Amino acid sequence: MENFIHSLLSFVAQHPQWAYLIVFLAAFCESLALVGLLVPGTVLMVGTGAVVATGALSLKFTLLIAMAGAVAGDGLSYWLGRHYQQGLKRRAPFSNHPQIIARGEAFFRQHGGKSIILGRFFGPVRPVIPLIAGMMEMPLGRFAVVNILSAIGWGLVYIIPGFVLGSSLSLIGAVSTRLSLLLLLLGTLLWLTFWLCRKTFSWLGRLGPEGERFLLPLLCLTLFLTGWLFLGVLEDVITLDPLVRADHAIYLFLQSLRTPWGDGFFVAVTEMGDGLINVFLMAVVLLVLILYRKARAARFWLLAALGGMALVELFKWTLHRPRPIIIYQGVSSWGFPSGHTTVGVALYGFLAILLARSFSPRWRWLPFAAAIGMSLLIAFSRLYLGAHWLSDVLGGLSLGWAWVTFLGIFYLRRSGAEAPKGMLLTSAGLALLLAGAWHISYQYTQDLSRYQVRRPVQALSADAWLQKDWQQLPVWRTDLAGEIEQPLTLQWVGDPEHLAEQLTEHGWTQVAGFDFKKLLNLLVPDVGIENLPVLPELENGQQERLLMVSNQRLQRLVLRLWPTRFELEETGQPLWVGTIESERPVSVAGLLTIPRGTAGYTEARQALERTISKKVEMKLVKRPGQEIERVAGWDGRVLLAGDHLRARYRPSRSVSSRK
Repeated sequence: MENFIHSLLSFVAQHPQWAYLIVFLAAFCESLALVGLLVPGTVLMVGTGAVVATGALSLKFTLLIAMAGAVAGDGLSYWLGRHYQQGLKRRAPFSNHPQIIARGEAFFRQHGGKSIILGRFFGPVRPVIPLIAGMMEMPLGRFAVVNILSAIGWGLVYIIPGFVLGSSLSLIGAVSTRLSLLLLLLGTLLWLTFWLCRKTFSWLGRLGPEGERFLLPLLCLTLFLTGWLFLGVLEDVITLDPLVRADHAIYLFLQSLRTPWGDGFFVAVTEMGDGLINVFLMAVVLLVLILYRKARAARFWLLAALGGMALVELFKWTLHRPRPIIIYQGVSSWGFPSGHTTVGVALYGFLAILLARSFSPRWRWLPFAAAIGMSLLIAFSRLYLGAHWLSDVLGGLSLGWAWVTFLGIFYLRRSGAEAPKGMLLTSAGLALLLAGAWHISYQYTQDLSRYQVRRPVQALSADAWLQKDWQQLPVWRTDLAGEIEQPLTLQWVGDPEHLAEQLTEHGWTQVAGFDFKKLLNLLVPDVGIENLPVLPELENGQQERLLMVSNQRLQRLVLRLWPTRFELEETGQPLWVGTIESERPVSVAGLLTIPRGTAGYTEARQALERTISKKVEMKLVKRPGQEIERVAGWDGRVLLAGDHLRARYRPSRSVSSRK
């Protein structure tokens, strides 16, 4: 996929005329009568904006081309309506689908000339409104003015968001492909959840009173599917079948996606599924149901919550399946099924059941979508943080929904099974907000440590490191799937602050966090490199522990240092890897300015050598030739430095003589 995207962008860059033609045709067809119903013009235009953000196309010219295509498409539709008049109703495909013309005429009579503008953004009537305007003999001059104005608004509304999205992904990608992929995975999962819920309940709503009769069969089908899934997962766990064998690979894959920002977010999410929050939510909802004298609903609610908790404890105690990491004691130390996931589904899922008949059929999908979305977020947090195997989470999801639908079938069989919607939503929301805020503020720091990535430490002797074991440290700053980013041209032993002190004396500046004023400068089309933020970068999922810059006239030198899994066995001092590169400002479509590396790795490393050579002893070593063939601007040399070198290594030549 990555190679395909690179090939596509390369083709667009080399043949922009074809890309502009495609943009024109997409906008033209999206606006053409009936054809627009079949062409996903909105998706194409947003995607076009994302391509513009890569710099392959001009934003201004792309907007003009798209607007021209939209004007031409609506113009042709208007001419067809003006030419054929009412005779269109007798021609295919309008004769086979008369409701299309009828709906367009009703919309045009209601809104008049404004319908041309509204129709641009209202999917069901968008491709027929210009046709109706022609059929009903709207004056050509008036139509032309409204057509052009609506096309301008349409182009801005659909292309600019794509450009912003593409620019955002470019910034995220500059920081970490891991983070981009994680956001894409999570966003896709949640979007599918909401889409499926909305489609299912919209279909039930269109059936009218008959749709109510399908709610219970739908729950029965869900019970069958989730029960079947749980039994299948349980069998694999007991017999160590393929799913269990895949657990370890999926665990390693997700751990490779770990980032400091992701850790912070998912620790907060997983804390929303902790026992304290669950008990508080259960008590608040139970109290509301009792106050409103909903005794039957209160009994089912209590059974859903306590039953879910009991099922988790029963299977954990019976199976004794270990977790990937040890984070709890007692029965909770076992992994199958995930307690956070199962109880989260039981609470949020049955709350949706309680509220189901309180919502109109049109909006009934909302509580179910919210329940599924919340339970999926908690489940994903357990996988991301490495607290559970995939089979644990799948078992928790399937067991939780099987239990919820089982109870829901019996609860909804009786008519009048409604709950006080307003009070329940308000109380549950406030319970989650207040209890969650307090719990996260109290537990957050401790849980960040509890769920941190476990990495083994390997000891090297100082002599062995200086002679050959330096080659065991990473060659590149890599991202997901081993993608090469930059060569790691510095290895430092000891406290990074000692290096920071030396560089500060020579005018370097240590960067700590984002400068929001400089962050806004990314939106300025022409700005100096000294006024742009230093974007963070990750190495093996870890953020820089030392980030320093030296601003020059047209560029800046940037030094980044990351921890490794190595340390010196004599002193226990950690070994660090770093990269030194130069960055220049690069304009994107004339609207953004992003700092981008120039690949001058050798010159940047030599500048660092000259800066620290008087107070820090160092050794310059060279990587084997085959390891550096893929990177231009690097001579393959790595700088080994640190205070301990005074005792371990005495260079016979000066730094300048070794270049």
